[in-house]
Formats: sequence, structure tokens, C-alpha cells
Amino acid sequence: MARLKGKVALITGVAGGQGRAAALAFAREGAKVVGCDLKKEAAERTVQMVREAGGEMVAMAPVDLSSEAETIAWVDEAARVFGGIDILYNNASTGRVGPLMGMPNATWQFVLRNELDLVFYAAKAAWPHLVARGGGSIINTGSIIAGRGSDMPMAAHGAAKAGVIGLTRHMALEGGTLGIRANSISPGLTNNEMFEQFLRDPNDSAYKQIRTSPLGRIGQPEDVAPLAVFLASDESAYITGVDIVVDGGQSLGIGMSFGDEPVAPMFSAPEAPTPEGQKLEIKTADGTCQAWLFKPEKASGDLPGVVLLTDIMGVRPLFKRMAQRIADTGFAVLLPNLFYRSGPPRDPPLSVKKSAEFGQLLALAGTLSREGVTRDAGAWLEALGKQKGVASAAPVTCVGYCMSGPMAVWIAAAHPDRVGAVASFHGGHLVSGKEDSPHRLLRGNARYYFGCAETDAFMTAQNIEDLKQALKSAGARHEVEVYPGAYHGFAIEDASYHPPSGARHWERLLAFVKGAA
Repeated sequence: MARLKGKVALITGVAGGQGRAAALAFAREGAKVVGCDLKKEAAERTVQMVREAGGEMVAMAPVDLSSEAETIAWVDEAARVFGGIDILYNNASTGRVGPLMGMPNATWQFVLRNELDLVFYAAKAAWPHLVARGGGSIINTGSIIAGRGSDMPMAAHGAAKAGVIGLTRHMALEGGTLGIRANSISPGLTNNEMFEQFLRDPNDSAYKQIRTSPLGRIGQPEDVAPLAVFLASDESAYITGVDIVVDGGQSLGIGMSFGDEPVAPMFSAPEAPTPEGQKLEIKTADGTCQAWLFKPEKASGDLPGVVLLTDIMGVRPLFKRMAQRIADTGFAVLLPNLFYRSGPPRDPPLSVKKSAEFGQLLALAGTLSREGVTRDAGAWLEALGKQKGVASAAPVTCVGYCMSGPMAVWIAAAHPDRVGAVASFHGGHLVSGKEDSPHRLLRGNARYYFGCAETDAFMTAQNIEDLKQALKSAGARHEVEVYPGAYHGFAIEDASYHPPSGARHWERLLAFVKGAA
């Protein structure tokens, strides 16, 4: 078939997913494809795949489509090389999730810039070239989140994609007399490299969205590409200004479920009293932080200190039991309320497994910054050192889970005179492209233990390799252990608990803190 024979098609975001699938599909139909992406090597791989299949494609990378100047340069170069433009498929976007309340302005602007502005820039740059050809087709990528919610709070993403759909309609209005058609495609949950990681965890909330689909599965990039080809072709010559949903029916039945919940290993905690410890009120620069100090029932001499940092669900009976378990092996364990600025710990605690509460937890997590945590830690460490029966001169061990894994690294970097060791279990985002990424803050004179899940979208296999290299470069005493069969949250009984890994985590943790004392 050659429905796009002789046409020049610009496609953004061709490094993988829907962009790669579209490039292959457009080329099969005879289009000359010009792609762009931020990822050079992955974009070049798409070009190679298209050419191996007998198609014609070139790509430019890196191209930052949130920059109007870079977008114009890409579009103009494509028109110069191929003599014009017939199709613009605005596939690329880069979003961030999080609740509206507490969202930094920088995050809001980032999402609008990388999901809405880039559509405007590309369409504006391509418009005169389309007019010169006597018209053409613009295809924009919306989202079903523009008009519905999900388990993940996506206020900025939903607003940006609603803007894309609205902008598309006005493109259709203004372009009609010029022969320019404009339509949008709104996919539902569609697979990509990130979702592949999530879907390996049977506890992940992504499965809730899959169960709302009458077709009972996640979408694939190849489910979207044929529609894009149709909208680009002359077969859709009388279609403009519409948004077409491709979501397997997810939008049809709010609250309906078309499949059984996957069976996942769950932990049922035995009935046991919750130790309360000694409640402390620690003065910080931002107020009064509640914390709890746990010691062995019988202790002789001064005890080395441990600061235990919670996951996103905060201080709760589970973590108090964990603190006491560490303390009973000969330590003074301080359990601070990371979210004290928002009040005392919730009773009952909020849960990541409840959709309505997950957004609240993300909002709370959004209030924490590296600066604030390390400043608070100074007060925690000072208060711990002043407690009776605590070895004030001995180095402290920081232990973090999930979001607090990076925090433990931050604290060790900011307080090298007080923190001598860090243990992190399924810590997320320990490696990032940021200048202050935790893996760039490692100290050569500290000890580290990192227990990582085999499958973790927030700490991939490549991230783990980068962490190992950073530890070696820092000259730090360390161990990085991957827990087979485990997912993010494997050590926490009310998260994605994995019994063998949970038990192994206790063996490794207790051995580590004893070795650090």
C-alpha cells in the first residue's frame, strides 16, 4: 500500500513508543519521514529500522521542541531537504505528575512547555510550508486525561492536553480555507519502556486502569499508529477538528471493572503491640518536628544512633515496630515525622493503595526538598546526640526506604561529621540527570548499602550500574545488592511486600548497622 506516497511527514518524538511505531507505519505507506527527538542514539535506531524495512527516513537529535528556535530550525531544514512539508504529527511530549496543590510553579511551567507549547511551536513553524503545498494534515496528540481522572494525580498533564485538543480545533478553523486539516488523537494507557517496568509489579496501580478497559489490556504503540496514518492520508480528506480516543474503552465505564485483580504476594502482619518509644519535640528552623526515640528494654552503656526515615506513607505503627526491631539489637533509633510541616502523622495513615489518598501522599512528598531535609537533619542529629544513653560522639547510620533513600544520601553529604553510614532499600531516583543527583553526592569516607528491586521503574538496571560506578569513583566502601523477583516497595509490609526479599532485607540491614557502629 502507498497511501502516503510522495508525502513528506514530520514526526516528533521518534526515539521509541508511539513515535517509532508511527515512523515505521508512515514509511511503509510511502512517506518520506523526518523525525526528531532528544535522544540521539534511540532516534538513529528508529531511522535504521525504517531503512531496513525499505522506507525512507532521516532524523535530527537532540532537538528540544520546548525551544521555539530549535523547533523552527528542525522544520525549516526538513522543508529544505525534501522540498516541502505535507504532514506534521506532533507526537512528542514530556510531562510530570503530581497534585495541583503544592505543585511548584516550575513544574507547572515545565509541563505546559513540553506538552502544549511544543505543539504550538511546531505547528506555527510548519504552517507556511503546508500553505505552500496547498494544504496538508496536522495530527496532534491529546490524552484521555484531558477529560477524566486516574489513580495518578495529573493536574498539569490534564490541563496541557486539554489545551492541545482545544488548540487543534482552532487550527482546523483557521486552516480550513488553506487546505490544512487538524485533528488530535487521545490515547489511553499505552505501553512504553516506563510502563513495562510498572506492569511487572502486580501491585502497581496501572492494573486498575487496565481493568477499566473492556478489552482488558494496555494499549500498544501499534494500536495508535494506524489511526495517525489514516488522518495523514487523503482517506480522511473530510475530517478535521476532531479528537479521536484510542483507549480500549477505558473512558466508557467509570468505576467499572472488566477483569479480576491480579493475585500478588501480600503480607498479613501478626497481631502485635505497637511500641510507642519516647516522643520528642525537636525544634527546627521551620517549626517543631515530632519524633520518636526507641531503645532496647535493657541497655548498658551509651548506644550508637540510627536515624530511620519512612517511605511516603510516613510514621505509622509499622515503622515504629521496625524502629524497635533495630533498637533491640543495641541501638538508639530516632524516627522523625518527615511531614511535620503539615501536622502530626495521620491516624489512620494514608495509603498508596487507595486512589483518593495517593494524590494526598504525593502532595505531602512534594513539600520535601533537599534543602529542607538536610536542614531538618541537623536538628534531628543534634537532638539524638543529647539524649541520655546515646553515644553522642559515635557516627550515626541513616536508613531510608523508597523516597527517603535519596534523603539518607543527602543527609550524609550535608553532615559528614555526624553520619558515617547509609542504608537504602528500594530507594527511587538515586540516579538522575540532575547536577545534584544523589549518586553525585557520595562520600569516600562513608559506608553504603543499597538494596535494589530487580524490577523498579524508579531505579532501573542502568541506574543501578551508574550507582555502582559512582560508588567506585567516590572510593566509598559499599555494597549494591539486587533482590531477585522483587518490586519497588519489597521491604515494606503494607506496600509491594515480597516475603523472601523482606526477610533478606532484615538480615542485611541489621548486619550493616552493626558493622557501622
